Amino acid sequence: MTPEPTRDAPETQPGTAHQPDGTDSSAEWNAEIADKNMIPDEGSKA
Repeated sequence: MTPEPTRDAPETQPGTAHQPDGTDSSAEWNAEIADKNMIPDEGSKA
């Protein structure tokens, strides 16, 4: 059984990331400027 998500996750695309509050961090991810709160979206290369 899969638990229901607690919040809406952003749509995932390769090379995208977000912050815990849902703020888009894709530009920072693609520029390889990460912070400890950044969450790579599914399909993003880590």
